[in-house]
Amino acid sequence: MLGREQQNGPTLETWNAICRALGITADIAAAGEPQPSLRTPSRIAWTSATLAQVAGGNAEHGAFVALNCTAGHGEQGVSQNGLYPTLAGMDAAAIYKQLDDFRAGKRSWGVMNAIAQALSIQDAADAGAYFASRSHGLPPFVGERFQAGHTLREDNPAIRLVFAGDPARGIPPCAACHGPGDHKLGAPQLKTQQPAYIERQLAAFAQGFRQNDINEQMRTIAAQLTPEEMHVVAEFYGAGAAVAQVAGR
Repeated sequence: MLGREQQNGPTLETWNAICRALGITADIAAAGEPQPSLRTPSRIAWTSATLAQVAGGNAEHGAFVALNCTAGHGEQGVSQNGLYPTLAGMDAAAIYKQLDDFRAGKRSWGVMNAIAQALSIQDAADAGAYFASRSHGLPPFVGERFQAGHTLREDNPAIRLVFAGDPARGIPPCAACHGPGDHKLGAPQLKTQQPAYIERQLAAFAQGFRQNDINEQMRTIAAQLTPEEMHVVAEFYGAGAAVAQVAGR
């Protein structure tokens, strides 16, 4: 028996009565509310074509493109200002991705959007190749291995977060993607990077101002960090302590 009668309303139609009895809606029409547009964090996908584009970068032409970068990123990409990252020695794929994110408006930062929009895809690959070949900047990824001992019981919070993370909060070790010890494609190495820049980017991810991380990984991680944790991790990497921790073991 279906409860079609309503105390203060019209008699329900059979279909509506069945749905109400099952506790589901009888509305089968298209949603009337406008749906938010799909927003992807980046246009970059690491396909074979994209990787070939990055690998085909011309460092000689990239040196010409990089003239536009000197004012912010320093001579030959070695930054002296915490507002801008050092690009010398950075992985070419990381530079290529960030330039495309700026070009597409997936990441916003002052003049960088205008500069990136003036560059072609090949220019971005060439700039990446040039900066990746520069010395006296970030040390390259060379597959360093760090030994056991950086555990969840580590007293130093920076070492604990960099090498062990915090599983209880869903935080993986920073070193798994940003070195030392391992490298995720497209993730910039952080060893000796400007600490103020690292700290500012962590805060931007945590607050949702920066949203160009694929799968929202950095936003999820940074949102779990306290301001003090952001500071000590940034100082740990910026001071080169991450390198010393590996070299001294």
